[in-house]
Amino acid sequence: MRNLFLVAMMILSASFVEAQPGGGFPGGRPPGGRPPGGRPPMGNRDWNQMEGSQQAQQVKQKKKVKEGDTFKVVGELRDSVSGEFLAFVNVAVLDSADSSFVKGTATNLDGLFEISDVPAGSYLLRISAIGYRNRLVPFTVSNNTALGTLRVQPGATTLDAVEISAEKPIYAMDGEKLIYNVSEDPSIQTGTTEDALQNAPGVEVDVEGNITLRGVSSVEIWVNDKPSKLTEENLKTYLQTLPANALARIETITNPSAKYATDAEAVINIVTTAHIKSNQFVSFGVNGSNQPFVSPWVSYMWAKEKLSFNLFASGRYSRRDNTTETHSYMRKGHNSTPDDTYDTTMIESANDTSYTRSHSANIFMNVNYEIDSMTEVSVDAVGFYNYNPTLKNSLRQQEYRDYSVTPYTTTFYNDTLNSRSKGNSLFAHAGADYTKKFDLEGHNLRLGINTRMNRNASEQWYNRMYDVYTMNEHRYLLTDNHSYGGSLDARYNRPYSKDGEMSYGLRADISHTDNIYSRYNDTVGSLVDSLRTYRFIGGEASANADVNWTHRWSGFTLSSGLGMGVERVDYTYRSDMAFADSNTLYRLDVHPSLHMSYRTEDMHNFKLNYTMRMANPGEEQLSKFRRYGDESYSTGNPNGLKPSFTHSVEAGWQKFFERFGNIGVEAYGRMSTDEISSLTDRTNLDEYITGKAISYSIPYNMGTSWRYGASLNMTYRPSGFFNVRLYANVYDYGYRMEYDRNGVHLTDEQHMVSWSTRINAWAKVFNQYQITLGARYNSPTLSLMSTRKARYGLDFGVRSDFFKRKLSVFINVQDIFNWGGRFGSGSENTNPYYLSDATNKMTNSRYISAGITLRFGKMELEKEAKEGSSEAGDTL
Repeated sequence: MRNLFLVAMMILSASFVEAQPGGGFPGGRPPGGRPPGGRPPMGNRDWNQMEGSQQAQQVKQKKKVKEGDTFKVVGELRDSVSGEFLAFVNVAVLDSADSSFVKGTATNLDGLFEISDVPAGSYLLRISAIGYRNRLVPFTVSNNTALGTLRVQPGATTLDAVEISAEKPIYAMDGEKLIYNVSEDPSIQTGTTEDALQNAPGVEVDVEGNITLRGVSSVEIWVNDKPSKLTEENLKTYLQTLPANALARIETITNPSAKYATDAEAVINIVTTAHIKSNQFVSFGVNGSNQPFVSPWVSYMWAKEKLSFNLFASGRYSRRDNTTETHSYMRKGHNSTPDDTYDTTMIESANDTSYTRSHSANIFMNVNYEIDSMTEVSVDAVGFYNYNPTLKNSLRQQEYRDYSVTPYTTTFYNDTLNSRSKGNSLFAHAGADYTKKFDLEGHNLRLGINTRMNRNASEQWYNRMYDVYTMNEHRYLLTDNHSYGGSLDARYNRPYSKDGEMSYGLRADISHTDNIYSRYNDTVGSLVDSLRTYRFIGGEASANADVNWTHRWSGFTLSSGLGMGVERVDYTYRSDMAFADSNTLYRLDVHPSLHMSYRTEDMHNFKLNYTMRMANPGEEQLSKFRRYGDESYSTGNPNGLKPSFTHSVEAGWQKFFERFGNIGVEAYGRMSTDEISSLTDRTNLDEYITGKAISYSIPYNMGTSWRYGASLNMTYRPSGFFNVRLYANVYDYGYRMEYDRNGVHLTDEQHMVSWSTRINAWAKVFNQYQITLGARYNSPTLSLMSTRKARYGLDFGVRSDFFKRKLSVFINVQDIFNWGGRFGSGSENTNPYYLSDATNKMTNSRYISAGITLRFGKMELEKEAKEGSSEAGDTL
């Protein structure tokens, strides 16, 4: 095979044109000599003959190159020290203007490579091999091109005059972070950041660019240790555009510590190594589906040396039709035998159909300026508007039993509810950040200021008609809610040695809310319903601080953190009723965390994490004010509620294999004490709604809930562009409630074993087409006083890029077999006094979504940027 390839190279040498004489070697010639155990390299005479022939052919062929002509590029790779041939090394042809991928291949057993169908132009050849330094070789193609012998230097670090060959593992654990070292994975270097995310354990990206981490969609995306602040579509464009060879690593955090200061359940931190030197990029597109929805959008990105600007705008129209079937049972317990005997007070069956139309628009803007290489400032602003009209029809059949008389009486009646509503919401945000780097080893200071404003207004008209009662209802509801606030943030990171660092954070937040709820007993707004009309005015001010310590001993990492916060809450419920209320609350929050991990030399990774979160009761749960509906009300518990504490423990093992993927097992436990939840009961003795029974809800510290389980995750990835992921989870969830009702101490304990599994396959074929296939099943699950029914589905999607990613198209089929429409999903309420069984069916559960994106412009990346701590990267 080796000799045949050499003969082919010599035959083609009469027509090959080499872009850089000598293949990039000093003086234009490769070094001579026979490497140990290898074949002899070409001599200087051979290279001179090739160059002379190439130069002559270049003159002859220069005028003959036509648009659309393609050529071959060949060469061989050797170790620069031993001279050995380098087999199975990835080589990629990149466009020299924007570093976008053109073609790629891998060397054979003899270190030889051949890349076909390369158009005429200027390129970079990127050579990526584990244990070797990445190399970029510029060259030009105007005919078939021989790059000759290219020698690659082994990666090494020098310590006390002793040279130690070293390489980073592709996967590793470090404290709370699971790290995918993208720069050490040669199989993905020719892809995009989105391709790299597909190879991070637990991360899934569907064909529409939506990201989940181990099935959790509450994921916050960070870039270089800071929240990205990009809108959803803009983030997708960024991930689909930035080449993977501009990344250092991807960090996934499934149980974030206090320093992340996030409400999300998981964080993905993308760390870059390339500095954006210049960039002017415009992209626009439209996404849609047969649900239907349509969403046009446009994105503009501009950067020049120190200044960058990013603007994104989009619109969306959607239509969603749903049907819901609900069966409810309300029952009254006997205090003498509370656990065994109940009287059914009401049986209800309802069928609801809703038709929702939504119109929305949003705009995002960001400006980033580097004052110098160590200091930068950024300003961002976001605006969002939504208009949402809805039509709803309901038909209810009820059986009502009145136990206030003996023997009890039974009434059967039907009612029909027709309603229409319209609502609009407006959200705006503006903020600025300042970052000062004192060195490139992680010593830095970050300051931020953010402001926000939100307004929601709605109107609703409805008519409710009874077939038995003569109290037909005609209502008009009007809401007008305003809120605004601001925050100041500071974070200071200081390494105290090469193995350890301290991180300190401060945050101050203030907000104000003014909500008006008006209700009228007619459809024109003249008869005020005093019982259901009120105004809420609230203010919150809080201060939070956290300190985090991290230290590393060889393969062992220990991180500990403590977050604390104080908050003042003022609230006033204004109403003409006697239960109007006003109060001031003071709350304390504590959030400790401990994360440990250990990595062996043969890539076994172990972790043990602990976090504690504290949840204080809100003002609605403490206020005596009653919020009345048609036949129910909810109120707080003015006698006081204790805060709830949640303790979480994770223990896991992961094993990563170079040519297989990874296998991981995780055991976890989560226990909440004094958990707060509302208990719903039924009464016919309400002082404000007389003549019929109503339900009411009051919050209590219900007791303890727990979740103990284990999960398996496995990824098979024979290459960077194909993988199959399996995730399986089994756990036991339960709760034990203890509460007093009518002077009697009662208990209620429930638990259920649930399981879920998910299989996803992703492939990128012909360097152009991405195919995804996903199947999922979730068994029935239990939560506090509620059971959710089984859910399952099968999805399929395809995406393709054309013209060097100037054009992208995707098609996705959701719920291929329409299981959501045929069987639906839903929940059961297991409240001891209010039982319900609801089934939700989407009339268009199976749907096809599609999108098209056009991109114009170029992104020039500064090559060989310093790779060090995450703070050395750029934020987009």
